[in-house]
Amino acid sequence: MRCRIITAWLCFTSLTMTAGTAAGQAPDESQLARFKEKVRQDMTSIPNYTCLESIERAHREPHASSFKPVDRVHLEVSSVAGKELFAWPGSRQFEDRGVASLVTSGMIGAGMFATFAQDLFVSGKGTLQYRGAEKLDGRAAVRYDFHLTQQESRGEIRVNGAAELVAANGSFWFDPLSLDLIRLDTYGDALPSNLRLAEAVFRTFYARTHIGDSDALLPKRSELTMAYFSGEADRAVIEFSQCREYGSTSIIRFDTPPTLPEAPKPQVRQVDLPAGLLVPVELDAAIDSKTASVGDTLHARVVERIGYKGDLLVPRGAAITGHIRRLDRRTSYGAFAVGIEFSEVEWEGARASFFAELVDLNRKSAGAHWPLKDYESHAHKALIEKGVFFIDGTRFRIAPRFHMLWRTLAPTGSAAAQAP
Repeated sequence: MRCRIITAWLCFTSLTMTAGTAAGQAPDESQLARFKEKVRQDMTSIPNYTCLESIERAHREPHASSFKPVDRVHLEVSSVAGKELFAWPGSRQFEDRGVASLVTSGMIGAGMFATFAQDLFVSGKGTLQYRGAEKLDGRAAVRYDFHLTQQESRGEIRVNGAAELVAANGSFWFDPLSLDLIRLDTYGDALPSNLRLAEAVFRTFYARTHIGDSDALLPKRSELTMAYFSGEADRAVIEFSQCREYGSTSIIRFDTPPTLPEAPKPQVRQVDLPAGLLVPVELDAAIDSKTASVGDTLHARVVERIGYKGDLLVPRGAAITGHIRRLDRRTSYGAFAVGIEFSEVEWEGARASFFAELVDLNRKSAGAHWPLKDYESHAHKALIEKGVFFIDGTRFRIAPRFHMLWRTLAPTGSAAAQAP
């Protein structure tokens, strides 16, 4: 089966809280108004923060009754001035680019962490119908249903290159006493036929999280499901944890140690690597399909000195860091697709960004006797250049000291020198 690349942005705009009354039920307009104001305050007063986003992705074959796990993804997601930013765990900084530029395969969702709830309850579009009091997971709740037309909605779904704004139906529940939002369900309505989607469902659960000096209402768990005309379906279950506020770190002491002059921090020289350098690398630690996740940090070493124009540029033993970008297996009989990206190389007193393509693998190194799938075809060679290779079997383990050969590239838009 061809691997489907899906990115779903479900940033549906807000609702105008003009409530229709269900038969036999009378909405409490005062309660609704207080809920709207509470949510508005919650969404507009959240401090800048970052959380760990963990994604469990699964796939269901046509006529199958259950989903089977595909992979796990770990990302850092941040809300800064109401905007979502993403990075790999442990990265030095967040980048102003979409999540799809980091996770390039499989289904991934964006917008639910900051902009989705802000749009939904702060802006004000759509229609709303009161459904009454309900029990939600044993908890008292008030339910409203909503509808957004395609003209009102900013909800965009992208599937295999096709992108459409879609209408949306859904429901939300809130606590009648605390007025906290509990859950929000959104369903794509009248989905355009070119998306080839039978169903698109997005469900988010909310909880209070202590950040800085306040308790913020944040998504705790989200579920995104896409069902296709083919009968296949993809699911992503997203959980958020380790949320914290941006700010300086303070250390509180109750003794009074003598004040010592601070040692000057060593200066780190930033080096620009020319394109065309061949850099042999070996992994420091194993990659095991049973425990590894997309987003895991990789550490490796340069195994030969790298010269440029007769001078030493990168010494042997320089440390390279990167991440697993892809680790999925769509079917029980298919190959694992393993994607690796290295982003930085560092040695004493110097650091360089590492933009490179994967040239070759040495699967016999360090006892790595897993069955590497042949990549001599044009399609596989193109993927190898992007750091993706394929391994057959139900499980694999790439051992430490596994060797790879990379060729440096010029950063996009740069005029970096070309190595001979």
